[in-house]
Amino acid sequence: MTGSTAAGPSVPRARAESDRWFVAVELPCRSSARCPTLAAGERLLVPGVAQLEHARARGMRIAVATRERASYGTDVDWLVDRWVECETRDAAAVVNGLAGLDGPVAAVTSTVDGFLGSAAGAARALGLPGPTPGSPALAEDEAVLRAAVAAAGVAVAPGVVVSATDPALTAAVGYPCVVSPVDGGRRWDVALVSDDRELRAVAARHAGRRTYGRGVEPRRRLLVEQYVHGPRFAADGVVVAGRPVVLAWSEQVMTAPPEWSELATTAVRQPPVRQAPDFVCAVLAAAGLDAGPFHLEFVLGPAGPVFAGLQARPADPGAQLCVDQVSGLDSAALAVAALLGEALPRPEGAPVAACARMHLLCHTGGRVRAISGVREVAAIPGLLVAEAFTDVGDEVEPPGSPEAFLGQVLAAGSSPEQARRRVAYALEGVHVDVEVLQTV
Repeated sequence: MTGSTAAGPSVPRARAESDRWFVAVELPCRSSARCPTLAAGERLLVPGVAQLEHARARGMRIAVATRERASYGTDVDWLVDRWVECETRDAAAVVNGLAGLDGPVAAVTSTVDGFLGSAAGAARALGLPGPTPGSPALAEDEAVLRAAVAAAGVAVAPGVVVSATDPALTAAVGYPCVVSPVDGGRRWDVALVSDDRELRAVAARHAGRRTYGRGVEPRRRLLVEQYVHGPRFAADGVVVAGRPVVLAWSEQVMTAPPEWSELATTAVRQPPVRQAPDFVCAVLAAAGLDAGPFHLEFVLGPAGPVFAGLQARPADPGAQLCVDQVSGLDSAALAVAALLGEALPRPEGAPVAACARMHLLCHTGGRVRAISGVREVAAIPGLLVAEAFTDVGDEVEPPGSPEAFLGQVLAAGSSPEQARRRVAYALEGVHVDVEVLQTV
């Protein structure tokens, strides 16, 4: 079955007629099992690293543009031929840095929020395929994106942008409402709040956040949007020659409020409603995303789909493996082919009917005392991945950041119900004991 999984510490590079460079602008870092005893099944690669594997196997050399080379340690040295240190938020600086490579550049891309725009700008400056720079999809500002989608006549929940440092903050759209930073890819400080107290607590938490990592500072502006009742879905795919191709549709289950993170997702090939494909096309056109991968979220409200979010990149590794399983395609190989202007690859295996993923969440900060059951659940039929992201002795974050995820379980099934039963059963067997630390 297809999927982006770790292949080991060495990926030989085939010789090609033209030894070109495939360039990633920064690489995503994610929590992963700290050692083999804390994982069962396949080991996942983040989509950006999986793309580099495919490019290297095709004969290209790999370069990674970064502003902080030391932050990566030696984790991906086995795959990277050249590190290019430059200001990666600036497209011109990326182009100048790549001028030192001894050969033609075949592709420039990024799968990291905060660097999608600069990668697109660098690719365009070098005459390479990629999404149009400066589009609302690449603005890294939810307010700009939502305004463009709404202006195109697509349903968007009413919302306002406020300062996270306002001590008298209140929700002009009423309660409950969803609050999230206008930047940060909706991965940090996202909550479903029910009153002023909860809203101000999230705002204070965000105002105190110094960085998203890699030198990207929060803008400390929040989008406060009206909560739309209804089931939540995601469409994952790629835009090729201006045409969106949806690879999978996933139903999402969110955590209990006030925290608002994805708890579980179930991917299938069929759209949830007849109008969903047209809705996706309308959103992407309004956002100006004309090339590359996308992860688009929406809610089925009383009047139909309502826009909830868009990232011009693949989903996170677990969700992306679910997409690959039900589509029968390797999305990383597909992304590389699209960047090189080639025809999309055909499915490599029989797709599964459904694939589900469920997160193990930390509901309070503290120190991990014990982890058990990860390897034991490997015998569950259809299990693809079970892993803990932490280890005994680690301190874990409270809800409100990606570090609140303690692990995940993925399983395939002959129906959505079977896939969900399998992940729920597996998750019951995995235990992470967190000791709440006393504060002085």
